[in-house]
Formats: sequence, structure tokens, C-alpha cells
Amino acid sequence: METDIREKINTLIKRQYRCVLATSSENRPLCSLMAYASNASCNEIYLMTLKNSRKYHNMCENPAVSILIDTRQDTPGLGQNETMALTLSGHFDRNIDDTERGRILKELARRHPELKEFFETPEMEPVKIIVTSCLLMEGPAKAHHMEFSDL
Repeated sequence: METDIREKINTLIKRQYRCVLATSSENRPLCSLMAYASNASCNEIYLMTLKNSRKYHNMCENPAVSILIDTRQDTPGLGQNETMALTLSGHFDRNIDDTERGRILKELARRHPELKEFFETPEMEPVKIIVTSCLLMEGPAKAHHMEFSDL
């Protein structure tokens, strides 16, 4: 059972291209639509953002984040019962050396070739999110919650 859920989670992360990143600072939430990539085991999510953006400042102040990845674009007209939504909880890891920065940029550019030039601008900063837990919703009522160590 857990293996099947993990496969669904990894497939969902690898199949989709956009997510909603939720950050907060001073008790003020912010949601941002983002292009993303992941590592092979899907326990790290990679993003790029402007160094002077509110979301980046939020993560520097409060590294706890949440990411939503869903299938609503894959299931138009099928209704809520067919849509899957994955909420990943984790934290922003600022410790990225030049080697890792290059790896993250390469993976994002591979996943999003249309954004390669945007990712390479000097104002951009790589973001690595370490996933600690997840909640997979299959339709409105079938929920699977797992701590990342369970994955």
C-alpha cells in the first residue's frame, strides 16, 4: 500500500511542471505560482526566484514552506473526484554551493527550457526545499498523510 502511494506521489511530482509555493512572514501568508523541478527521489524541490522578491525574503525569515502540486489541468471536466492534490511540507535550505547551484539550474532548465534564460539572469537565486511530509488527496475525501521518513 505505501509503495503504491509513494509511486503516485513521485509520479505526480515528476509529471507536473508548476506548483504553488506558500511562504509566510510576520503572520502574513503569500502564495506564488512557480515552475519547479525535483531530484530523482522527489525529496527535494527546486525553484528559482528573484533575490529581492517577497517570497525569498519570507523564506529567509521563516524557512517553513508548503507546496501544492495538483492534477486539475489533467482532469478538466471530470470533476473533483478525479483530481489529485499533493501538499508537500518542508523547509528552505539556503546552503547551496556553486556545484549544487549549477546542478539545480541544469535540472530546472531541462524541465523548463522556455525559462532557461530567465533562470540564468544574475538576479535569480536557486531555492532548494527539503520535503519533510506530504498529504496526497485523491478526490475530496481519500487522504494519505506520510512523514517523509515513511516515503
